[in-house]
Parts: sequence; C-alpha cells; structure tokens
Amino acid sequence: MKRLACLTVFAAACGGSGFETASAMMTGINPPVQSASATSFNAADGAGTMLMGWKISLWQQGGGADCMSNDTVRLGAVSIFTNQPVVAGKKASLDAGDIVIVAESPPTVTGTAAANMGAMGIGGIVGSVNITEFHLKPDQTVDDIKGTISAGGNDMNSSPVTITGTFEAPVCE
Repeated sequence: MKRLACLTVFAAACGGSGFETASAMMTGINPPVQSASATSFNAADGAGTMLMGWKISLWQQGGGADCMSNDTVRLGAVSIFTNQPVVAGKKASLDAGDIVIVAESPPTVTGTAAANMGAMGIGGIVGSVNITEFHLKPDQTVDDIKGTISAGGNDMNSSPVTITGTFEAPVCE
C-alpha cells in the first residue's frame, strides 16, 4: 500500500496535463509566438448557426509547454468555423487549403469554412490560414493540425502589422 501511495504522490508531483504544444514561428506578434496547440469547439457562427470548428492557440512558451496549464501564456488564436453542423461525439474535419480570416467575430460561414483571429495588441486582423495537414490517427481521431498564417491588422497606435508564420498544433484535449 505504501508503494502505491508513493507512486501516486510521485505522479502528482510530476504535474502536467500530458498535452503539449509544438513549434510555431510567427512574425508580427510581440512577445513572439513560439508554439501552438488545437482544441475543437461547437459554437454559433455570425448567422447564429451552430457549427463545429477548431481553435489554433498561439503560445509564448516553446514547443513542449503544457497547453492546459494556467502558467502558459496565450498570445493569440485563430478560430476556424466549418460548415459542419454539430454532431454529438464528433469533431470537425478540415480540408487542406486556404481559409479566409475575417474581422467579424464570430465569422459567418458561407462556404466550407471561415475564420477570425485575435492577437495580443493587434486588432482588425484579416488574411488567411492555410491548412497544410490535418492528421488523423488510425482510429480516425485528429491528433495534429499544421499550417501557415498570412494576415494583417493594426496595433494599438493604428499602425499596420503583418502577421506571418507556420504552426504545428497538436490536439490539446
């Protein structure tokens, strides 16, 4: 019994959720984005239609950070709304290709997907997120989303800011 108690205490002391971020490189956001992760969501788009989607969170900490920790600092996020209606127990799928980032929050989906983006100290962000890989495990669950972001907005002084870079976003849930 003592061994079990010691093992339990050791595991608790190690901490961490077991969900980690992966590398990201993004220009235009300060402090710099160093990693990313992905979470699924169900939410209403700008027209009020309940849809499934993915949020790509952009983190200050480097790859390997605990994406569920309160100590990990989110610098920005891209919310991708698909045209897929909510189905219990399911998650949205994403096709490779460009998805338009609009300033509207939440965006109205008129095609297969639409996105909006927020970043620390930057407003009115528009552009595109390009999904280069939507990786499925053998059991058909998503474990990783890779892509690029090319967008622009304005900083707090209304000066233009260009946001570009790549991300690998392991699922964090």
